[in-house]
Amino acid sequence: MNKLKNVLKHLKNDKGSSAIIFMMTATLFIGMLAFVTDAGMIYLEKSRLQNAADAIALAAIQDYSKGEAAMVTQAYHYAELNNISPNDLEIEISDSSKKITVVTNKNVQMFFARIFNITDTGVQAKASARVGTIVATDGIRPFAIEEQTFEFGKTYTLKKGAGEAYSGNYGALALGGTGATNYRNNLKYGYHGELEIGDLVRIGEDMETEPGNMSGPTYDGIRYIISHDTCASHDLSKLEKDCARLIIIPVIDSFDVNGRSTVKIMGFANFFIEETTYDGGKTEVKGKFIRTLGQGEIGETAGDFGMLGVKLVE
Repeated sequence: MNKLKNVLKHLKNDKGSSAIIFMMTATLFIGMLAFVTDAGMIYLEKSRLQNAADAIALAAIQDYSKGEAAMVTQAYHYAELNNISPNDLEIEISDSSKKITVVTNKNVQMFFARIFNITDTGVQAKASARVGTIVATDGIRPFAIEEQTFEFGKTYTLKKGAGEAYSGNYGALALGGTGATNYRNNLKYGYHGELEIGDLVRIGEDMETEPGNMSGPTYDGIRYIISHDTCASHDLSKLEKDCARLIIIPVIDSFDVNGRSTVKIMGFANFFIEETTYDGGKTEVKGKFIRTLGQGEIGETAGDFGMLGVKLVE
């Protein structure tokens, strides 16, 4: 009889222990579920907020040339487009207006964590974008201009006519090959290989000076560019970035070389092509210098020749 009582007592104690273990396991499971679910929500909201901050910073820096007020206005505009209240946006402009940093915060409502009396948590996103000199790009045209201080809106000679050359060089480069056909195609469509600032265009390599007047190919190429001009306005301050007559050319150290020779690329510049006339063996190309934001790799190793790019730095 005593043995029976001991067995029943033992079973009763096991049931109590099992209940305690079950409660502890259930609590741990719920806690883990709360952590996984709410952590996922936080991660998704953080990612969305970071994407928005990146977009705001990049959009705002595009208005660098218009001044800080325009940059701030653009930042608020893109904040609203991304469902972010201007009150939740912090903006800092620095480095002579070449850098903008935006910080935005948001409270994320918890789901399972409410069981533990945690109703919400804050997430933050920060993004910085800056303007820098373009040090590598493609789509350049096979002209070059010597290093100098350029003035906005001033007309410059991009390719010289007959009788004005440096020992056979009239201002042209051989990009990716030599000869009239290659030169004409590069002028029409742009050279889609990259040139790095500081690289040397050497004899026998893919990129070198293109001696000779190349009058016919030059006229053909320029007429092609002008015929594809769909710009709504030729006001230099309002030019569209994809205007066909807006071309990129390298800035070099000097064209004072003999024949096919070596020149050094110092930077890149944008020019608006003006009308060009063909007069026998003489075709001279002129363009107006403009400052603009373009596409390409940016860095700090080059002189500022007006062609700038933007990138995220944080």
